[in-house]
Amino acid sequence: MIRTVVFLPNWVGDFLMAFASLDECFEKEPFYFFGRPKFLELVRGKYSYEFWIPKEGWARDFCRLFKSSATKAILLPNSFSSALLATLTGMKTVGFDTDGRGFLLNKRLKPINNAHQAEVYRYILEKAGFEFEGNLKGKLYLSEEDKQWARNFLKRLGWKEKAFAVLHPGASKPERCWMVEGFKEVAKRLEGYGLAVAVVGSSYFEGTMAQEIGKELSKNGFCDVSGLDLPLGKLAAFISLARIFVGNDSGPLHIAACAGVDSVGIYGTSVPEKTGPVLAPGTKFKAVCSRYPCSPCRERFFKDCQPVDGKPPCIANITVEDVVGAIEKILQ
Repeated sequence: MIRTVVFLPNWVGDFLMAFASLDECFEKEPFYFFGRPKFLELVRGKYSYEFWIPKEGWARDFCRLFKSSATKAILLPNSFSSALLATLTGMKTVGFDTDGRGFLLNKRLKPINNAHQAEVYRYILEKAGFEFEGNLKGKLYLSEEDKQWARNFLKRLGWKEKAFAVLHPGASKPERCWMVEGFKEVAKRLEGYGLAVAVVGSSYFEGTMAQEIGKELSKNGFCDVSGLDLPLGKLAAFISLARIFVGNDSGPLHIAACAGVDSVGIYGTSVPEKTGPVLAPGTKFKAVCSRYPCSPCRERFFKDCQPVDGKPPCIANITVEDVVGAIEKILQ
């Protein structure tokens, strides 16, 4: 009988940074994953629904966790709510003593600073009793259904595997996004290298950006995939077929790196030393960042710094040549 539940982070990138360790843990002692249902799409090729407790709202979450009969909760998020929920369902809790939740924890861990987030998650799991061998490795386990869909979609476009680039101009906040004009120029350079170009994201946020980026590209060499609003598994399967990925520090960048796609990450308010993707073996990665002394910042946008063309200076001052230079190092 499974006795442990791991509370997952809420963001795609954080989930993948944690999963680099969780996959190894599961091999030694199965547990329940508790998190957003869409994350399962990234590992459905190996993990089934029976090991997944979907996070869908307090009432349902409480009932499902209570019925699981689990007795131990490993809290990867730092939130008060995660500790409260686990405690109310009768589980013993392990996690960082943050957010005023120390009295809810059975094993209080002192937060660690200046470490990569993937190492932070591994540290929590180690303190919860798991042991690890070897270095962190990015992993995805996509379903055959999603992989076949991506191959068929590529055929409909008339594109070949590893003959196109994927751009992701969006991020969780507009202020974390590099300028659209920069992505537009990068797309033209990639086309000059003989690569088709696809833009991914959501139609709500990246749709307008995609239209602008594709304006000056050949019709057959550009695809606005953001307009399809793909489920996470199909999006990951499509990205996995690309030659190179270029994007801001966000979920799709982590997906690409875990899928073994060479990637360029653009960092402004964050730094790769803390939130850079965990790479699949053999994957190349280049980070482009301004290295401002205030990075990573508190993201109190335009209270702690003055905007440059509506962006924080750390992201606004990254040039097209900075990004193209990183791309060329990978493509060489």
